[in-house]
Amino acid sequence: MIDFKKNFFLINKISYKKISFYRTIIKIEPFLNSYCDSLGNFIRRNIFLTSYNYQISFIKVYNINSEYSNLKGVKENIQNIILNIKKILFKIENDFIAYLVIKKNGPCIIKAKDIFSDKKIFIYNPNIVIANVTQKVTFFIIMKCNYSGIKVNYEFNNSLFKFKIIKINNKNTLIKNVNYFIHKKTINKNIKILFIDIETNGTVTAINCFKSCVFYLKKYFYLLFSIINVKKKIIKKENNILIINPILIRSIDNLEISIRTSNVLKKNNIYLIGDLIKKSEQNLLNLINMNKNIYLEILEALKNKRLTLNAKIDYEIQF
Repeated sequence: MIDFKKNFFLINKISYKKISFYRTIIKIEPFLNSYCDSLGNFIRRNIFLTSYNYQISFIKVYNINSEYSNLKGVKENIQNIILNIKKILFKIENDFIAYLVIKKNGPCIIKAKDIFSDKKIFIYNPNIVIANVTQKVTFFIIMKCNYSGIKVNYEFNNSLFKFKIIKINNKNTLIKNVNYFIHKKTINKNIKILFIDIETNGTVTAINCFKSCVFYLKKYFYLLFSIINVKKKIIKKENNILIINPILIRSIDNLEISIRTSNVLKKNNIYLIGDLIKKSEQNLLNLINMNKNIYLEILEALKNKRLTLNAKIDYEIQF
């Protein structure tokens, strides 16, 4: 069996140095070998993969027929308005999807602060100009925004007016730059320190991006090592074999539930089917963003898999 502490690395300390509101340098020490470079590159790649932001995916503009039309009484064309909309930085409080609406009579200057929504949102750059209305016309636009980590339907649920839906290819990421570099100790050159430089657009702090990356890595590696530990126990205890129901260590997505229901469970740190069936009915109803429809959908999905809540499991489920 490989001794990870001696042959790979031993992390004793993680510290942060805030350079600005957008940028932070993370210091990880000490490393006792050359695996430091591989880990730095691995963390850098996963920070990009696990950092999600809120984006506007679809829009409807009143009184136009296509995305190449011009709005009467508006200085900018639709393409320029879309480019300005992409610059808006915002966050939805306690939800994944929201509708943003701008309705204003001209002449006026339309800014991001003129947006109102069906959900609680926070706009980081409220003074960004979206359009300049030069005549006495109504500027009316509906936007569908979502968390970039989920998929959204093309259609609007609440259509206030019937016009063409324009899809926005918004590939902006909240991560502006991630770099890493390695420092060797002058006394003992075998001991190394890893520095990770993270810069964001301000909607999420660099420290939270790093913590989110570590959270996902920890979950996946726990799943890997839990499987290794199970095999080890089976070899040692020949007369007392540990039998695990394989469905319990599968993701909750295997229950064939909706994306919204899956996101609610994951937000409450329920990733595996085994974690879900250990919950009682009351504990399930007390989860954040839980409602009656989601609760009934979960019960129906468990019933289809011949599973029930409040189950007793003799071993720990790890992810």
